Amino acid sequence: LRDRNSSFRPMAGGSSGSRKRLAECTSMLLEHFSVPGDCATLFLSKVLGYCVMLGGIAFKVPQILKIHRNKSAGGVSISQFALEMCVSAITLSFNYHIAAPFSTYGESFFILLQNIVLVFQIRHYQQIPFSSFGAAFAVWIGFLAFLYSNQARDMKIPVPMCDVSAQGVSNCAVSTLPLQHCLQAINTFIMIVSRLPQIFQNFRTKNVENLSIITWGLNLAGSVIRVFTTMRELADQLILLASFVISAVLCFIVVLQIMLYGKKKVSKGTKQS
Repeated sequence: LRDRNSSFRPMAGGSSGSRKRLAECTSMLLEHFSVPGDCATLFLSKVLGYCVMLGGIAFKVPQILKIHRNKSAGGVSISQFALEMCVSAITLSFNYHIAAPFSTYGESFFILLQNIVLVFQIRHYQQIPFSSFGAAFAVWIGFLAFLYSNQARDMKIPVPMCDVSAQGVSNCAVSTLPLQHCLQAINTFIMIVSRLPQIFQNFRTKNVENLSIITWGLNLAGSVIRVFTTMRELADQLILLASFVISAVLCFIVVLQIMLYGKKKVSKGTKQS
């Protein structure tokens, strides 16, 4: 954390330690052709991280093409993608302010662009009034601009902090934390809220016609990989780790729904024919 007079910067620990170790491992590989065990897992983590970033370039293209091909957005929840846009905005601004390497969060940028395309598709095919949609999109643009501003970078908010002594006495006080850190912490909650409408809608309608198992399968794989890379490179970032674990669980549920309800639909169609 920073003091009152300092500018926003990342917390010391996992990130800087990982970069230093990566430089040492690269030097040992080039000069001595030696790769210790921890270096091997670090290199693997980096390769997987780049794979996730590259996968993000076409992550939701199958979903976009499926809606375009069907000329329908039935069974697709616009609130899910709108909330994912907020999650991506917070992630991108946080990493921008701490000057993180683009390879560590680049997929969020590409996923954001694709989510924007998806919400416009859903608005068109579900015939959502443009006045209400345009107003909501304008609010999101303003939110994005604020996140990238110096005010958002330097702002602190009061947060209650409590601890319990060995005698069982609770001591509480109000502390301050950078807004960017707090927003990153609540990203987990927003991510959960963005997934639940789609999951509940699938349970209610049993309609997964416009959900791409490729998209959700890639989402699941990406979340599992990020669990590994976070544990390897950012072991002290428990909030990020929890976010990826929960994301993997929710994606797994949707994949199961697509497999289950899609199979039932195929079986029903076969019996009717």
